[in-house]
Amino acid sequence: MKNVFLFSLLFYTSIALSFGQQCNCSESFDWMVNTFKTNDAGFQYVIDKKGIDEYTTHTNFYRDKALNTTSNNDCLTVLNNWLFFFRKGHIGAYLKPGLWQNMQSPALSEQSKDSIRTLYSNEEIIDFSEAQFREYLRQKKGNLNAIEGIWNSNTYSIGIMSSPGKKNQFVAFIIRADSIYWLPKQKKIEFTMKKDSSFSMVYSMRDHSKKNDEARLVGNSGNLLLIFNTIWTKVYPETRQTQKDELFLKLRTATSPFIEKLSDRTLYLRIPSFEYAKKPEIDSLLQLHDSLIKTIPNLIIDIRNGTGGSDLSFYKLIPYFYTQPIRSMNLKYYSTELNAQGYDNWANTISDTAVSRYCQRVALKMRQNIGSFIALNDSTVSITKSYIPSACPVKVAIICNQYNGSTDEAFLLKAKQSSKVKVFGRPTAGVLDISNIRIVDFPNGMFQLIYSMTARIGLPVFSIDGVGIQPDYFIDDSIPEEDWINFVMSTIEY
Repeated sequence: MKNVFLFSLLFYTSIALSFGQQCNCSESFDWMVNTFKTNDAGFQYVIDKKGIDEYTTHTNFYRDKALNTTSNNDCLTVLNNWLFFFRKGHIGAYLKPGLWQNMQSPALSEQSKDSIRTLYSNEEIIDFSEAQFREYLRQKKGNLNAIEGIWNSNTYSIGIMSSPGKKNQFVAFIIRADSIYWLPKQKKIEFTMKKDSSFSMVYSMRDHSKKNDEARLVGNSGNLLLIFNTIWTKVYPETRQTQKDELFLKLRTATSPFIEKLSDRTLYLRIPSFEYAKKPEIDSLLQLHDSLIKTIPNLIIDIRNGTGGSDLSFYKLIPYFYTQPIRSMNLKYYSTELNAQGYDNWANTISDTAVSRYCQRVALKMRQNIGSFIALNDSTVSITKSYIPSACPVKVAIICNQYNGSTDEAFLLKAKQSSKVKVFGRPTAGVLDISNIRIVDFPNGMFQLIYSMTARIGLPVFSIDGVGIQPDYFIDDSIPEEDWINFVMSTIEY
């Protein structure tokens, strides 16, 4: 049975919230330390690298902080600062999802809403209704900078106009928002255009605090604006998007995989996530377009900004790039009762019978070897050689960036062994060595702990954590993100 990274999520960090119920942070800290060092597959690996003295100093420091911490928000910060001594991925302490959702959408009384509105009632305003601003833009048409207009994101609609009497400066004001924290006409953003036509920005956050950052228009149509890595779309004045801009917007916003034919020679496959829940969508899409993929010489697979997930989600992709046997370092499993329960849970929830039985075998062998690492076979390496190479695609280009880690990196390690494959983009996040997460509740009933149950055999000689996977073609800053696809296509079609 191949190694199965069932759940190898990327990054968990504490969630910065202010909520009223106090916690006993010291008790939570001691429970977390004991649970983590007893069950995490990477604990001893880091102790061996950094030394017990550094670990003891680190633990004592944060134990003292926990003793003097009373709020949940501050406690989560302390817990995660302790955890990140070990690694940055497949780890974390956070508020339970149900509580987090309640905090995200609190039920505010009308009195509370009025109080919030009053708190921010003296903000500077730009005195335009939407209809008045549309008329202003219509009359100024022909003398508008590309950033001027009405822009939408998921939560806001804003108007952007030039600042009167100020060259290369622009101001954004609210047209539509939540009508609690932000009201129509209130000033939201100040922009200053730089020599390269990008913008420095002073952005007012939800609580009206100011944050300095950068913004830029994306693509050629002038319809896309990148703010805080979020794409805003212009809705007025209306202009047609170029095909390249439409594809970029689609790849940035899609939550499901899709295929686009870029030319007679190149097919584009976008996979936003390898989450196990996305496996049926990925498999169905590949099955639907199988004959097309096998008749076009070039295939681009774009996995930028991935989420990690499960190796099972990318297995159907292997036949399209397979050229010779694929070698993968096997896993070793850290045996504890809590980890055995984790594999029992997976066995009961996964529909694939073979994988479910595999999880049962892991749980059984763990219980027979409590306190030690186990492997399910004697080999340190798995060799995949059951596929038959296909004539097409001839070339496979994979696009990745610094936000790809975990299962995304496992996919890249397999794909890079093919003579068809070249990887384009940026070095990946480097969070693969310790994986297969386990999520357990803290005794306080409010927090959850994420740790990992497996380690890759071969550490530390062949380590991905903190290093990442290097692309064959590094894409530097002179090529904007929206141009990556065209750059890759022109390279492989050359």
